[in-house]
Amino acid sequence: MTQCCFLRVHPLSFWFWSFHRRMALALCLQVLCSLGGWLSLYISFCRLNKHRSYEWSCRLVTFTHGVLSIGLSAYIGFIDGPWPFTHPGSPNTPLQVHVLCLTLGYFIFDLGCIWRFAWRKSIKKYHAWRSRRSEERQLRHNGHLKMH
Repeated sequence: MTQCCFLRVHPLSFWFWSFHRRMALALCLQVLCSLGGWLSLYISFCRLNKHRSYEWSCRLVTFTHGVLSIGLSAYIGFIDGPWPFTHPGSPNTPLQVHVLCLTLGYFIFDLGCIWRFAWRKSIKKYHAWRSRRSEERQLRHNGHLKMH
């Protein structure tokens, strides 16, 4: 009898875990498609604006994302619903999940742009900050400025 009870529970738990794995896989696939969409938009902007820098095209993609996300968020909040002030914490609608995946794909794209275009600037800023800190350390002695 315990074996029969085990067999009835096992397919249910298997279905539960496989459902969540399939859902996670579908969400990852949506995020990867979103990332591919942002990359293809970036490449098309680079080809259309050959006289501009690559960073210019990245900023155009950022602008496009801003306009698109504001428009979709306004549509979800004001038209499609649920209204966030009367139904806080309600389950996400499929449109909300799609917008979330679209935004997460853009976030990954933006991290790549930061790594590509702002890495050297960040290193320079860090180096300048560290050199100022070391100069301040050399000027201080027991909490007071050294006399030169």
